[in-house]
Amino acid sequence: RRDSFSRNAAIFAQLREDHPRIAIVPVSPDFVIPYYTTTRKTGSFLAQYIPVVADQATTCDKERINGMVILCIDREKGSPWTESELKIINLTCRKLAKDLHLTNKLKETNRQMKPVHQICTGLLELNQVLDLQGVFEATIKTVKQQTSADFIAISLLEDGEHRIAIANGPKSKQFEGLTFPADDGMVGQAIKLRKWLPSDENLQDNFPVFSNEMRMAGLESLLILPLLKGDLEAIGALTAAGRKPKMFPAETREILEVIACQVATKIELARAHEKICQMAMTDGLTGLGNHQTFQHAFDNMLNRAQRHSAALTVVLADLDHFKKINDTFGHPFGDAVLREIGGLFAATTRKVDLAARYGGEEFALLLEDSDSKGALKQIERVRAAIHDLAFHHNDSPITISMSFGLASFPQDGESKDDLIKKADEALYHAKSKGRNCCISWADIQHNT
Repeated sequence: RRDSFSRNAAIFAQLREDHPRIAIVPVSPDFVIPYYTTTRKTGSFLAQYIPVVADQATTCDKERINGMVILCIDREKGSPWTESELKIINLTCRKLAKDLHLTNKLKETNRQMKPVHQICTGLLELNQVLDLQGVFEATIKTVKQQTSADFIAISLLEDGEHRIAIANGPKSKQFEGLTFPADDGMVGQAIKLRKWLPSDENLQDNFPVFSNEMRMAGLESLLILPLLKGDLEAIGALTAAGRKPKMFPAETREILEVIACQVATKIELARAHEKICQMAMTDGLTGLGNHQTFQHAFDNMLNRAQRHSAALTVVLADLDHFKKINDTFGHPFGDAVLREIGGLFAATTRKVDLAARYGGEEFALLLEDSDSKGALKQIERVRAAIHDLAFHHNDSPITISMSFGLASFPQDGESKDDLIKKADEALYHAKSKGRNCCISWADIQHNT
């Protein structure tokens, strides 16, 4: 019989640590051995208690383990158990006790290793990304693997407010991008106090999670962990919530606290990485893309135009008499002019287009889905706006002008080098024509 039966069944109730063995010889016909399903002839019976105790450091239930293991032996022959037999039985019981003790230790080790493995898996996910969005997405994935949370959000502390940078779960799109005063809601308090909240993991309907005005319905568990930069500063918070009660016990919270510390570090590294990348791609004076950015963007945009049989116009622009401006009014004034021009280009360029500082006083534009005719209209407005800019030096007004040369794909050329060369030639014609004008390569061809 392999199914379970009561620990108090029959003779087993008499076994305990101070009375570890019962031997019955001979066995009476009415004696019931509970592990047999049918009556069978038994002459000698022995039951020996094997004490198996878990280590004090383990979380195993000692009451469940102690007295649980019993070695039972019976035989048809009704003769007493000899000293030799009892010696073998004792050795067997000690061997079983050691084996079971080792088994329990291995089970406990595996139980303790599980959260370590979970943490390592989560950190591996985080360490594989560099950009900020990648860190956010890896964090969401990791928290889901650890908790099965229904709602997860990352809030960042920025300019005296905490902003929900990313959210995942029910109606998450309604939360992303929302900003709240720095100490508003439980998220704000977790950031301010640099400690996890709430002390009771069960979410109440009246808990102001992100703000005192916002409640989260349908969720019964909540955990908010500050994202700590070192021990002194919190840069945001990680919020996890669930529909079931008690989803974040102490063990789970401790795992998430380790992950949250790594998330904070990765966010700082991602911010630094993006800043470095931005610096590498941006002209320091004007804030526009630099020459390298222009060349890289040109390759991508031209490939896209070729695939979709779309138009693309490259524009080269040059400030008129800029050397004279620098020589007359000084380089600081010249730098101020370049910054103002850069700001105007940034303000008048569509999101799909690119404005860059090509070098010195030269600028470049890439206009997607714009042929020569459409580009000329757009650039003419920019030229007029530049001419209308008000510059002053020692209270004297100074007029600035700019010349532009355009070449368009596919009508003027199909390669990047060819288009740049023709735009440069068009710019030369604009300069020789008297400056402060826009000339396209198509215009040059038409006039010749």
